[in-house]
Amino acid sequence: MPQQPRISLIAWCVVIALACATIAGCGAAPRESNDPDGPVSPEPFGEQVRDREAAPLEIADGADKVVAQPSYGVDPASIASAYDLGAILSLDPAETPATLERLGFEYEMGVPTGAWKSVSADTPLSPADSTTRLHTGVGGGETTPDLMLKGRRPGAISMNVTAPLASEEEAETVCASLLEAAGCEDELSRTVVDNYRFNRHEVTHIGACPEGGAGVLWRLDVWSQRLEGESSSYSSTTYSLAFYTRDGVLSSRDTSLMEAIGIYEPATAASAQG
Repeated sequence: MPQQPRISLIAWCVVIALACATIAGCGAAPRESNDPDGPVSPEPFGEQVRDREAAPLEIADGADKVVAQPSYGVDPASIASAYDLGAILSLDPAETPATLERLGFEYEMGVPTGAWKSVSADTPLSPADSTTRLHTGVGGGETTPDLMLKGRRPGAISMNVTAPLASEEEAETVCASLLEAAGCEDELSRTVVDNYRFNRHEVTHIGACPEGGAGVLWRLDVWSQRLEGESSSYSSTTYSLAFYTRDGVLSSRDTSLMEAIGIYEPATAASAQG
């Protein structure tokens, strides 16, 4: 089969912007599924997430100091796979940059904030002719390693795989493999959106992280964009698997994530708007 052409610099900027929107949240109202068979949960997602004790917020004490972050006892040497996003998020923040480099990623500046690109990472679940990057969200969406070296724990970390356009069945297979490799269980909701205007199909899975780590929620977004005409060679499917701390959920302002930890009630919001 012919190889998929390399995505242009402008196209990569769009991909990075979409990935950062995923990890930071878009603040949109909860969406409903048009899939009659897909489970849609417009109500709060249960006690196992909302009752999770919140980690203390980091408090700046001058430009270069922060209060010590909670320790989750994760040994960097125990992380052997880039898919172990929950463990990476639970590291001592100062250990995160070196761990990502050891796993085969290199930090690169970019638009709008930057990413850790794969240099020699072992990511066998990424489809052929795809590109894998990691995004970390620290503070106001910044991603620089210097912030983590100063003790700032990322509020979220995501793996973003941009691949050639896949069918729904092929995309589901990749999603299932990613979730299994990352240890993602306890799916709480699944939302399906078809944007016919832009010929885009999007599926979002949200679930609860196991207790004992920094992460409280995981989220997997997969969207397929089919372009026409001269741009058709840039049609693609993107997979974005993210793990969020409680602070990351709060800073994302994403209603579906906040609903999952029990701090956003759709009925209350609707009555306030009315």
